Amino acid sequence: MYYKSDWETAKQRMRAFWNNEIIDRYCIGITAPRKTSRYHSYAALTDGLNERLNAIPENDREAIYQWWVDPEQNYQRMIDWFDHTYFGGEAIPCTFVNWGAMAMACFYGSQPVFNKETVWYLPCIQDWDTWECKFDRAENIYWQQTLAIVKYYLENNAGRYFVGTPEFGSAGDLLSLMRGMDRLALDLIDYPGHCHKAIKLLGDTWIELHEQVYQMTYTANDNGGVLAWMLLWSPGRHSQLACDFASIISPSMYRNFFIPEVKQKGDWCKYGTYHLDGPAAMISTLDILLEIEQIDNIQWTPGENLAPTYSPQYIPAYKKIQAAGKRLYLLVEPYEIEPLLTHLSPKGLYLRTHVDSEDEANDLLRKAEAWSAGKNIFPVNQK
Repeated sequence: MYYKSDWETAKQRMRAFWNNEIIDRYCIGITAPRKTSRYHSYAALTDGLNERLNAIPENDREAIYQWWVDPEQNYQRMIDWFDHTYFGGEAIPCTFVNWGAMAMACFYGSQPVFNKETVWYLPCIQDWDTWECKFDRAENIYWQQTLAIVKYYLENNAGRYFVGTPEFGSAGDLLSLMRGMDRLALDLIDYPGHCHKAIKLLGDTWIELHEQVYQMTYTANDNGGVLAWMLLWSPGRHSQLACDFASIISPSMYRNFFIPEVKQKGDWCKYGTYHLDGPAAMISTLDILLEIEQIDNIQWTPGENLAPTYSPQYIPAYKKIQAAGKRLYLLVEPYEIEPLLTHLSPKGLYLRTHVDSEDEANDLLRKAEAWSAGKNIFPVNQK
C-alpha cells in the first residue's frame, strides 16, 4: 500500500486484536507528520489541513458548502493529509465522507448547516403525527452527494488508501438533533410508540446504507471494513455502535428503547465497536454493554477537560471490559501508554496516539515493543 508499506504486518496484528490475542505486542496506532511534511506538528484528519478553508470569507456560504460536498475538494484535502501524515504501527491511511457524526439526519428532513468548523443539523420533527419520515435515495440530494464523494474516492484510489463508511449516526443521537434533546427525553414517556417506530426506521436505514457502502468499498479495503475516524480496520463488516443520548436517560429506558437498535446493528457487523463517550456514559451504561454479545470492542474517551485516559479512577472499568472478553480501544497521549500497560492485558488492546515527528513515532514503536517484552504468543512474519 502506497501510504503504508508495512500494511501486511499491521494486518496480522489487527487480526490478532480481533481474536483477542497478540502476536508480538498490543496494537498501537501512531500518527505524525512525515519527514517531508511542511507541517511541524500533527494535524488530524478532521482538521482538514485547512488553509484553503480559512481563506474562504465567512459570508461566502456557497464556497463553504462546496468545501463539504464537492468530491474533488474532499479528495484533494484527504490526499494532502495522506501526503503529510506518517501512519505508524496499526494506524491506517483511510478517508470517509466527514459531515459530522449524524449525517443521516439530513436524509430524513433535517436541514444541515455547513460551517467552517463542522456540520450541524436543525430540528425537523415538530409533531410526531405529521412528521413525514421518508427517505427517497434516488431523490435526496445529500445522499446523492455522499455517494458521489465515496465513488470519487474509490475511482481515484489505485490501492493507496482505505475508504470508510460515513458516520450516519445512531437513532438516539439522531433523534436528539431532529427533535431536540429535552423534547426527545420527554417523548420516551409521552410518545413511546412513535419513538420505537422512529428508532426502528433509522436502524433499518443504517443497515441498508452500511451494506451498500460496504459492498462498494469491500475490495478497496482489503476485503474488510474500516471505521475511519479511529483508523481501525477489521477483516469483515465493521462499524461504530453508539448512543451518547443514553447518558441523560435512565438505564431502564436505555435498555427498552435503544439496546434493540444496538443489537440489530451489531448483528449486521461481524465486528462491532461501541463508542462510549465520557465518565457519565461509562457509569450508566457499561454494565449493560458488557452483556451484549454483538459488541466486540469498546472505544472510550473521557472527553474534554476531564481526568486523562490513564487516570486511576478509570482503570477498574478497563479491567472489567477486558475481563468480559471485549476488546478495548483507548485514545491516549504518549506519556499515558507505559502506565496503562502496568494494569491492562495486551490481548485485545488498541492504543491510539499521535506525536510530532516520524522519528518520535518510530521511537515510540520501539518502546511499545520493549514494554510488551515477554508477552509474545507467536512470531510475526515481517514483510
